[in-house]
Amino acid sequence: MLIQITARHMDVPAKLKAYIENRVEKLDKFIDGITDVRVTLSTEKHRQIAELNVRSRGGIHMYATEATDDLKSSVTQALEKIQGQAKKHRAKRIDKKRRRAPKSDGEGTFNVLAGAESSNAVVGRVIESRRFVIKPLTVEEAVLALEEEGGEFLVFRNASHERINVLYQRPDGNLGLIDPE
Repeated sequence: MLIQITARHMDVPAKLKAYIENRVEKLDKFIDGITDVRVTLSTEKHRQIAELNVRSRGGIHMYATEATDDLKSSVTQALEKIQGQAKKHRAKRIDKKRRRAPKSDGEGTFNVLAGAESSNAVVGRVIESRRFVIKPLTVEEAVLALEEEGGEFLVFRNASHERINVLYQRPDGNLGLIDPE
C-alpha cells in the first residue's frame, strides 16, 4: 500500500504523519486490497482541511474531505467517512450476492422420492404450468368454485382462519381438503 501525504501552505509534523500512517493501516480491516492512499492537507484562514483518496483493487475509489479547526480532527473525521463508505460498499456487495439466486425457467427434473437410495433416480418432472390468485373463500364456496372450474384441485385462503388450504378431487369421486396447522 502506497501512502502519499501532501501538504499545501504548511509543514506536516512528524507526529501527525505517524498518526495518519497508523490510522490508514487500520483501513485494511474495512477495505480489501488497498493499493494507493493519497492524503492532502491544507490550511485556509482558520480552517484545517484534510482530503483522502483511497483506491483499491477492482476499481474501487473512495473520497472524503473534512474541514475543522484542528488538523488531527479533520484527518480523523475524513477517515471515519472513508470507513463508512467502505462499510456501505461491503454491505451492498453482500446484499448483491444474497439476492443473486439461480433463476429457474420453471422446468426441471427433481427427485420426488424422499429417502431414495440412488441420487440419480429420476421419478418425475415438475413443470410450472400456471399461477393462482389465492382468494379468501369458505369451504362451501371453494367446493362450488372447484365444480365450476372442473379442475382437479383448488388453492384458496380459508376465510374462517386465514390459512392456505387445498381442495382436491379424490379418485373415489369425493373431495379432499388439505388444511395445514
